[in-house]
Amino acid sequence: MSGAQGALWRQRLFEAHSAMNAYLIAQHRVQDLADWVDVTSRIFHDLPPPESTDSAAWQAVFFRTQALIEQFIVQRKHLYDLDLWALATGQVYRALEPDGQGVPDVAAERLGRQAALYDTRFKIHSTADGSRFQVQHCGIWDYRERARARGVPITLKSACTYCTKLLSSLVQAKGCTARWELFADDQHHGCEWIITTDSLSHTGAVEHERDH
Repeated sequence: MSGAQGALWRQRLFEAHSAMNAYLIAQHRVQDLADWVDVTSRIFHDLPPPESTDSAAWQAVFFRTQALIEQFIVQRKHLYDLDLWALATGQVYRALEPDGQGVPDVAAERLGRQAALYDTRFKIHSTADGSRFQVQHCGIWDYRERARARGVPITLKSACTYCTKLLSSLVQAKGCTARWELFADDQHHGCEWIITTDSLSHTGAVEHERDH
């Protein structure tokens, strides 16, 4: 894994944690601060050196962060929502990478960089009115199962539950819109995203089984 991937894992850790901080502040939930500080201490213990771009090390820390924050939210689902955490994460991403507003190829490129972190098989195509991001085999599913085998707590039944929310927020943060579909069969999980700048488009989803 490259140093660039290590840097992106580190950035994703920052995006996820900073977004949850902002979300708690917006909710005015001072009574949750003790629990959140405890979660934060578990996230940031035993970190790689700050300047390190060791991809495997930052990957492990990011996945721990994701799992702990998902658990924090789901345990308080009457107070917090994964969609709003995803939206806040998109806003942090926009602040960190402000260029490329309204450019579907830029939005698709971030989705591709993120997919590559998991050895996902994907393609990106420029189209007449935007970009198409296609995942033939999602490596996140493979990674989650390996993590589960190591004893990492997995809160959500499906990787897509949060991932589709997050990718939608990243596209939105670039001033674009997305339509997406999920595909699954006995061996693969995949998806297809159509990214445009059409303000009349609506982010939405269709799920179906891929024909065998």
